[in-house]
Amino acid sequence: MIMNYKPIPTVPCYKSMPWGGTSLNEDYGKKSTFAVTGESWEAAEHFNGKTPAASGEFAGMDFAQIIAAMPEGAFLGKLTTDGKFPLLFKLIDARDRLSVQVHPDDAYAAADGDRGKTEMWIVMSAEEGAGLYLGFKEAISREEYQKLIEKNELESALQFIPCKAGDTFFLQPGLVHAIGTGLVIAEIQQSSDTTYRVYDWGRLGLDGKPRALHIEKALDVSKTELKGELGAVLPIKTDGAEIEYLPACSMFATQRIRLHDRCEIAHSGDSFSIVFCAKGALTITADGGEIALSTGMTAVVPAAADGFTLCGDGEIYRFYVPNIDADIVAPLKNAGYADTEIQKLLY
Repeated sequence: MIMNYKPIPTVPCYKSMPWGGTSLNEDYGKKSTFAVTGESWEAAEHFNGKTPAASGEFAGMDFAQIIAAMPEGAFLGKLTTDGKFPLLFKLIDARDRLSVQVHPDDAYAAADGDRGKTEMWIVMSAEEGAGLYLGFKEAISREEYQKLIEKNELESALQFIPCKAGDTFFLQPGLVHAIGTGLVIAEIQQSSDTTYRVYDWGRLGLDGKPRALHIEKALDVSKTELKGELGAVLPIKTDGAEIEYLPACSMFATQRIRLHDRCEIAHSGDSFSIVFCAKGALTITADGGEIALSTGMTAVVPAAADGFTLCGDGEIYRFYVPNIDADIVAPLKNAGYADTEIQKLLY
């Protein structure tokens, strides 16, 4: 077995979408060959897209192959027990509105051969007036919901929330939603690609035909009482960075690290870490190995690495599978936050 727990840079997997644009190439250094790119999958091991290692001893290998090459649990960590990479991290360029859609939970998605989809959005950039559709202004019945769909009046009942760069939003399965025009979003989610479209604004797909809708499935899983809301943020200052704790659940947690020097990240062996450089440049050092990341680049640090160090200047995001009490509650309580403040982060 290969005993190497150094940071692993990834090769993105690009998706062309009719609502996409060119911001990922222009602003994040991506190399998509599509005329318009909707998504850049940055860390994924899914049947609809994989992100192999860009360099190093694992170059060209996908996460499943890397997991198999390491001792059991060394890549994923103790909290992922099925041997499969559980998360998917992507960037989204919404030059136009995405479809109004909804995602199922694990139980319902199993019939489609996939996981359910719980997700969290971080707004990377927003044009003036941009916003998100997150649930309904008022709870409605299934019958009212279906009538609005049939009459093409669904938009009139949706809650629209203006947003700006840095805002976060946690989306539970069953929340009817859409990303509005003029946004770049970073999304962390379960490893799933199950989406049920309810309405697509009368738009044609890249093939010139209307995209498929999934009305019956959407009606089954939609929870019309759910509303999205702006997520809480709790910062902790260290000597070399400010670490902001963002909304989290048992499946994934996020730290926004405003790095200005050097920052040590503790690793307990519970989880791998996805590290994304949103702005600036840095080096990641782990297990004796060092890699450089600049704006738009992503790497994964195996769980078995004995902690890792970030050095540089920029805005960094870390995504991981958390031990809620040890990784989130304890450090925030030690920093002086009250239980009521901490609970606002947790879903």
